[in-house]
Amino acid sequence: MLEKLAIGLLLLTLFFISTTFIAELTQGGEWQRVLGMNLHRMLELLDLREENTLATWFSSMVFLMTGLAFLLLGWGSSPKFAISHLTRLVFKLATIGAVLLSADEVASIHETAGKWFQRFVSSFWVNAPPDEKGYFWVVLFAPFLLVGFLAAAYVLRQLISNMPTERDWQRYAAYVALLVALLCLPGVFVFELLEWYLDNSVNHSSSILTCWEEAFEIIGMYSLFLCAMLIARRYQL
Repeated sequence: MLEKLAIGLLLLTLFFISTTFIAELTQGGEWQRVLGMNLHRMLELLDLREENTLATWFSSMVFLMTGLAFLLLGWGSSPKFAISHLTRLVFKLATIGAVLLSADEVASIHETAGKWFQRFVSSFWVNAPPDEKGYFWVVLFAPFLLVGFLAAAYVLRQLISNMPTERDWQRYAAYVALLVALLCLPGVFVFELLEWYLDNSVNHSSSILTCWEEAFEIIGMYSLFLCAMLIARRYQL
């Protein structure tokens, strides 16, 4: 099932990335109303940066699909799939983490936690950076997310190197997917910190940075899903 969904998820991922950038580039355009319809409002429903939209729901589904792909690695078994208990534990934790992140995409729990953490830090650090948008979530969660992601990437690389396949391109495809995830997902934290810096230094963060942040996030998660799915397929899970 996951294999059949892969192409559709890719096309929708590219679609929502495009509509997010179009929504930014057409902000305030004169063409917004056509036949009484607010076209920009329609674009906002397809904007990954907005909350409670179709785009947010789709992004949550990508995280959920990634969790299902890791579920195959954490709980699946086959004659060719012999991994240690520690490796299996990493995949199980990755499954749980991806599902929780899927819920967070809809509920924006990390931003709420970031605002709470900023108030907590401000109670004993007078010069704590102001944060009205919850950027403090990076300080609170990024170390744990990075460690978990790098641990998952390490065991995925090991599985890819031992992948039972007669065609090298299948192994290369999994390596490329993992590489894209390694490039994109840590980049999300970089964009978030840059937005935070600009918001505090010039009182105006660049909206285009948020577009790139969302693009890196959804491309990175799709690549992680694709890598796990390719591995599960080759090990016949």
